[in-house]
Amino acid sequence: MKTHLVVATMLATTSAFAANFGTTPAAPAPAASNPVVGAAAPLTMAALASGPQLGATFRIVKPDGSTIIKQGNLSAPGAAMEVINVSESDAFISKTPQGKCAFNVQYDEASSSAATNTTNRLYSNDSVIAINSLISLTPGVKKTIWTQPYLYAGMNTIRVVVNADGAAPSTKWVRVNVAGTCGGSAPVVTTPAAPVVKPPVANTTPVATVPVTPPAPPVIVKFQPGSAEWNNLNIVWGYSNYATTQLKGRGYARYDELSRLNAAVTAIVNAKSVDQAAYNSLMTTWNTFVTEPAFKSAMALVVAGSAGQK
Repeated sequence: MKTHLVVATMLATTSAFAANFGTTPAAPAPAASNPVVGAAAPLTMAALASGPQLGATFRIVKPDGSTIIKQGNLSAPGAAMEVINVSESDAFISKTPQGKCAFNVQYDEASSSAATNTTNRLYSNDSVIAINSLISLTPGVKKTIWTQPYLYAGMNTIRVVVNADGAAPSTKWVRVNVAGTCGGSAPVVTTPAAPVVKPPVANTTPVATVPVTPPAPPVIVKFQPGSAEWNNLNIVWGYSNYATTQLKGRGYARYDELSRLNAAVTAIVNAKSVDQAAYNSLMTTWNTFVTEPAFKSAMALVVAGSAGQK
């Protein structure tokens, strides 16, 4: 199962850091930086309680990260939930044997105080469908989270939990209705026959106990060397190694978070195996760097430096 990720160009002024996921880069060409989604409702400090707080909208976007396909308002617990109607044709993976489609999803969070190493979780019908970890927030600065959950064809009741492992998580709800089958079987509608009423018959045969077979454990998708996802991971590893080395001591505000991400990717590369949830979380975190103007500016200064600094 392949996961298509959009990783924006790291630098708008140089071609030295463009990452084309799914292939091995030779001499990357410059490209325009990924624009910030501007249609989401802003998070204001006046509306923020203490700690990370979830934003107002839940957005399904195209792979470019800026074109919104559909969006809806997130509801507080107990309030009426808005329904976002999409089609399997809006998914970047539209068919799986399990009848699920994968979508590019964005939502926002912010905090009135600094937060580090927080974790967000998405649930659909009470099953975990996405985990984003190693999230750090600067006070009063909105952060857009990009994730790629798999949704069943039909109605999905989505619960978004920000700072899920913290003392005061922020939770909101929305429903997403996916038209189509997503590769599964379409439901067959039949007209039931009229019931035949028979007189009760006394049962004199002992009832045998039928053993119950427990359901099979869920299949955990893992990526290993040789897969396209592993090639993506190696690219991120190389670029994050370079960035942590070159930006050390240069005053980059998110350097500690970058260093933790590099350490996590290094550990997975050494283990030679990564499950899909961890892979998606790492790629989402990496995307927050390569789309961040401060990171691109810091790396531009490194690449444009004098000999011996590159």
